[in-house]
Order: sequence, then structure tokens, then C-alpha cells
Amino acid sequence: MQYFGGKKRIAKQIVKFISPYLKNKDYYLEPFVGSCAVIENIEGIKRYGSDYNEYLIELYKALQNGWIPPENLSEDEYQYIKNNKDDNKALTAFAGIGCSYAGKWFAGYARNKDKMNYALAAYNTLLKQLPKIQGVDFSTIDYKLLNPTNALIYCDPPYANTKTYEIFKNFDHEEFWNVMREWSKNNTVFISEYIAPEDFTCALEITTRTVIRDKNNEMIPRIEKLFTKNNI
Repeated sequence: MQYFGGKKRIAKQIVKFISPYLKNKDYYLEPFVGSCAVIENIEGIKRYGSDYNEYLIELYKALQNGWIPPENLSEDEYQYIKNNKDDNKALTAFAGIGCSYAGKWFAGYARNKDKMNYALAAYNTLLKQLPKIQGVDFSTIDYKLLNPTNALIYCDPPYANTKTYEIFKNFDHEEFWNVMREWSKNNTVFISEYIAPEDFTCALEITTRTVIRDKNNEMIPRIEKLFTKNNI
């Protein structure tokens, strides 16, 4: 599915960089698993993926247990799901992300001039992704409640000074970096962001593109950064 803020375009570059640090680790952890674009490419180690969005996690669990998403979803069905989110949490995530404008959480029923079937596109993406996420241990938990030890951790939190999902509107960035400092004492931690506190080092820069265009209709380049507090 298209996912607002997802790392699909640069996931393989991130994985190539962080994978060597799996050596001698007990497991791999993503506390902001999002679209699973990174975790699906991690191999050879136990994987844990968590997220604060319970609907998203229920979607992944349902897929692992054999649930098949719909190939079509009408606008009326979309509106019903939006107003009755707890009827079927897996379906809610499917509609709220896969069938929504730009992959933003219930930002409006997705449509374009070519009458693209967004439900079918999300359906195909998820079923293609499913074999890669089988075996991932998914959970809904606030990252602050985790107590990882000897893990390789990749974090893709809500970025500071950018729009994000409503569910993360009160995200405390200062608190997040304090938690990263603690985790870095007993784990190897990498964080995707544009900016970081001075005691974190930029370990990798990846030039990519936003979905924003300038006045000449050119894609605006951006630099994705991977920060760490560990000595690497």
C-alpha cells in the first residue's frame, strides 16, 4: 500500500547499511513499523515490529492468519468504515491507508482521473508483501514501554516539524530522543529523521524525492538521514 511517510523508495538502501550490525544481536526491532518496507527486507534473525496504530497491526496479524482484503471498495463502504472503525480493524487499516488520498489516514477516498482501483492496488501490494512479513512478531505498544537489550533497532518516528498522522499529533520529540539515548546503551540504534540532537551522528544520507513539486513542476529533492548515537 502507499503509506504516508513510508520508506518504500529507500528501504533497500537502509537495509544494506544496517544489516551488518545484525551480527551478534539477539533480534531486530522496529517500534514504528509503519508500512513494513524495511522490516520485510531484514533476514536471518528474529524480527519484532510494533506500532502505536492498533488498526495497522491488526491488519498485519490478520494477513498472517489468512485474511484476504477486498479487491474493490466503494466510497460508501469507505465512509461506513471511517465511521465504524472497530467493526473490523484490519479492514479499517486497509481502507484508512490503502484506499485513502496519498496513503494518509482517512484523508479522503482515493481517486484519480484514470479511475484507478486503489483497493486492488493495495490488495496486490499486501499479498505480494505477505511472504516477506510472515514470521514477524507484531504488537501494538507505545515504544516507551519497550525495554530492548542486545538488539538492532531501526526507528522511523514521526518527523519533527512535518505533518503526520492524527494519531501522532502530540508526539513528544524531546522525549523520543531521550529514549533513544537510553536504548543506545545496550543496543545498536538507527533513526530516520531530517534533524537530530547534536550528540547523535548522521551515519547515512540518501537523496530522494518528495511528492511536492516546485513552480516549474519539478520534483523537489530531499536528503533522508540515518542517525545513531553508537560508535560505528
